[in-house]
Amino acid sequence: MARFSTQKVEEIKQAADIVDVVSEFVSLQPAGKNMKGLCPFHNEKTPSFFVSKERQLFNCFGCGEKGNAIQFISKYKHLEYGEALKYLADKYGIEPDQNDTFAKSDHSEKYFRINELAKQFYSLQLLNLETGTEALKYLKSRGLDEQILNYFEIGYATKQKNALWESLSKDFHDYELLNLGLVTKSQEEYFDVFRNRIIFPIKNEAGKVVGFSGRIFNNEDNTAKYVNSAQTDLFTKSDVLYNLDKAIPFINQNKRLVLMEGFFDVISAYTADVKEAVCSMGTALTLNQARLIKKHTDNVVICYDGDDAGIRATYKALILLSQVGLDVKVALMPDNLDPDDFIRKNSKESFRSVLKNKLLDQYDFVYEVIVLKKDLTKPAEIEKAKLALFEYLDKAASSTIREIYLKKFSNDTKVNYEDILADYHHFQIDNAKIRVIKQNKDKFQPQDKILVKDQKDFILASKTVISYYALFEESRDIINAKIDHIRLSDKRYRELLMALTALYKNEGIINEMTIKRDFFDLNEEELELFKVKKNKPFVEKELLDCLETLIISKCLHDQIELKKEVDYGNLTIEERDDKLRKYFKLQDDINYIRRKRNVKKTNN
Repeated sequence: MARFSTQKVEEIKQAADIVDVVSEFVSLQPAGKNMKGLCPFHNEKTPSFFVSKERQLFNCFGCGEKGNAIQFISKYKHLEYGEALKYLADKYGIEPDQNDTFAKSDHSEKYFRINELAKQFYSLQLLNLETGTEALKYLKSRGLDEQILNYFEIGYATKQKNALWESLSKDFHDYELLNLGLVTKSQEEYFDVFRNRIIFPIKNEAGKVVGFSGRIFNNEDNTAKYVNSAQTDLFTKSDVLYNLDKAIPFINQNKRLVLMEGFFDVISAYTADVKEAVCSMGTALTLNQARLIKKHTDNVVICYDGDDAGIRATYKALILLSQVGLDVKVALMPDNLDPDDFIRKNSKESFRSVLKNKLLDQYDFVYEVIVLKKDLTKPAEIEKAKLALFEYLDKAASSTIREIYLKKFSNDTKVNYEDILADYHHFQIDNAKIRVIKQNKDKFQPQDKILVKDQKDFILASKTVISYYALFEESRDIINAKIDHIRLSDKRYRELLMALTALYKNEGIINEMTIKRDFFDLNEEELELFKVKKNKPFVEKELLDCLETLIISKCLHDQIELKKEVDYGNLTIEERDDKLRKYFKLQDDINYIRRKRNVKKTNN
């Protein structure tokens, strides 16, 4: 947090007149010696928010908020005290002392100034020059007048290859423009990153421009619809929310934030008097953005597109928002419309009505999405819906909510509730194991070393099983029943066992004659496996022990393959989790065999 000398704090206090500071965000009217207006910190219709120029204080008699200009900015902008001081110092042009820790050693303030000038350049092209005629015509066709364009500071990047570079390079270094992602370089020539696009400035919470997003408007083929600023010292797309700076006072008043998918959705919502709307720039919501929302409110309404893609995106956003402790509701747009289309096709009043009267509880929404288009009379469909429900409830629901929806699922599927609850507990155990392995990925047991350590046991077990198969007829059905669950680690031994099983399947008998006929390439060590030994009886326990050893061999081998896929495969989250479940199931099988053997040893 920034720190200031006592002298510098007093200078900021003297410069920051309370009426001047507050009136930038609140419409104030004279009330005797004071000024009054609607409180920005709670929703009210009758003004109870008073500002005293004489005392340099504000006071709301409705919600109890009070303080000086610094405290107002801190509360209104959700800034720490030092950050509020810095905001006011910038506003009133107060230069830092050399020993003040808020004096920047980097180029942040200069970069903010460059971005501000770039924003002004783009705005000039759209609203004041002939170059922006076509772009302006397009925007007006979408219902955006010049007042809205000015409010959102929308601009236009011309077709000229380096118009912005020519404008800014007179006062700033080329490397600074490159670092901000405003221009790019090819050989010795500089080009503007944004060309022939409508430009949306992206701001941080304090209202400073950190980046830009450019949108095509003339239906060009083979061209990305949106191009965003590259990641820079100021801008990380996954950490910002479009329009948050302007939405903060309305979030404070309405005690909620409306989360949307696109710029035009947010702008249309504003024209419909839903001014607490923000969007995540067309990308999937991130955990950092969810935490940023949590900083400003506990209540979120997701208002994404009404098509299948929008519903899936809503589902994913719900999980993220719930993880940071937000109360979420869903405004579902009908007829596959996005909010912008809905407002233009219907009315602003209809849109406000949806956000007031037709909000879905997050759990009801998720449940309906999970069972949507599924035939809950079919076992496979029930299983698919069950796992999806488990996944959501495990991540985002309390024990009470889980019980409600597991019972609802039981009623809808006609499956016994106790059985579903038992399945859910097994699911939780598997997920707990997966979380452990994700958190301790480097602690994956090096199974290749285990294989080396146990190799002698595996080889001895392989030889014994092959010998039993060749010499004892009563062993063959036992081995054939386990054949898909064992693995002989030596390739040659695998070939010998497969040849024996094929011989038995084709001829029904294995004896010295058939072995000599079909196994003509045996070496001396291998020949010993097929020799009848005097006083060597069939011992089922020995055979079963060897088969269990080879089952462990296969489990370890399969774990190695799964680990490779988890570590290096291009997997979805679902695929990764599935492989991790299989990994732990194999480990459970190994542990079961080893525990059983230890019990036998103890009893003996």
